[in-house]
Order: sequence, then structure tokens, then C-alpha cells
Amino acid sequence: MQLLHTDKLPAGHQLAATLDYLLFKNQTLYIVASDTDFFLIIKSPAMFAHREEEPGLNLYQTGFPRAAATWMVDAIENKLWKSAAEGGLPSGTYFVDEDVAGENLKIRRSMHVGAEQEKGLVLLNFSRPHLKFAEQNFQEIDVSDRLLREGGLLDVLKSL
Repeated sequence: MQLLHTDKLPAGHQLAATLDYLLFKNQTLYIVASDTDFFLIIKSPAMFAHREEEPGLNLYQTGFPRAAATWMVDAIENKLWKSAAEGGLPSGTYFVDEDVAGENLKIRRSMHVGAEQEKGLVLLNFSRPHLKFAEQNFQEIDVSDRLLREGGLLDVLKSL
């Protein structure tokens, strides 16, 4: 798999949503979906012209099987955002991991995501190597609780 460019997506892929990433200024989150997968793509201003993937921009892409969207919503709403007394994870447990559609996925609670040091989650896929950093054999993305709730990402995941 290679980085997807939202202005010229391959056949069978469509732009599902465009959101303000909310963690860093001037970054946009694109959600691209196909019948089998979905991708969270962050576009940020390029620091170095010789390293940009699109004119003036760097891209960071994390992919998941499409079936993972339902699993993520359930894990976030019913396990990670609820206390043990409310039916969530046992006290002291801050992650869920599972094989979904044959891929090894994990969601980890974090008290400090992004530049704003907000509460949020790290979404990880250990079955797909990083597309830019060869030494990192997994893909990940930080998402804030604010992005999920107020920014609309949770609603997009529900629609997938």
C-alpha cells in the first residue's frame, strides 16, 4: 500500500469526511473508505519542500479494515470511556486489543495526545507497516476525545 492522495483517489475509494484534526494548527484529517478498508490521513504543512508528498503538505496515513470501525466505536464508547462501575474496563486497564478482520489492532487510552496535551486515544494497527518510516512496523494515529466527540470523528466511524 502507498500513501493515498485525496485529490486523486484510486478506483473504489471515496472521501468519507474531512475534519479539522484539532490537535495541531493547520492540520486536516481526511477519512477515505473503500469496501474493505478505511484510512485516516492527516495533512500538515510541509517543513521541507524536498520531503512533501503533496504541494506544501506532508501526509500521515493510518489504515484499518473497514470492519474495525464498528469495533472501535464499541471499544471507545463502552470500554474506554466508561468506568468499571459503569461496565467499562477494569480499573487500571487502559487499552483494548483484538484481531479484527485478520488484523492485529489496539486502542490505548492516553492522557496527553497532541500539542494541546488533551485526553484521547492512540489507534494502532500492528498488521500494517508504517508507510514513511521503515523502522516502524506498525501504523498509528493519535485522536483526542474532543475530535471524537465535538469534531465528528466518532459519527464518521459510526457511518462506516
